[in-house]
Amino acid sequence: MIKRSNDFTRNIRTNLKAGLGDIHITEFVDKEEMINCRLFCEQVVPVGGSIGKHIHKYETEFYLIRQGLGKVVEKDATHEVGPGDVVITGHGEMHSIENIGAEDLVMTAIIVTH
Repeated sequence: MIKRSNDFTRNIRTNLKAGLGDIHITEFVDKEEMINCRLFCEQVVPVGGSIGKHIHKYETEFYLIRQGLGKVVEKDATHEVGPGDVVITGHGEMHSIENIGAEDLVMTAIIVTH
């Protein structure tokens, strides 16, 4: 199966998870097409924008940072991330991400269910 980019679902989520700004989301695969996964998408966080703190239960989320500079807050630490870095948030863990750079923060997000 091949999905063409013009078949992707695109939407905007404002203040996602009580974060700031409009997060542009391009979903590469529909939920019905995935097994043991509930999200596979590109997320674009504008300068000064963020995805607020949230906890994952019975799933693991991966962010592959493709462009920009971000600040990730986890339970016990804060980290700067940039292109090529992977953020991994497992079952029962909390995280948030904020764009602290001068350009859009672009990342691929995947959520695998347990």
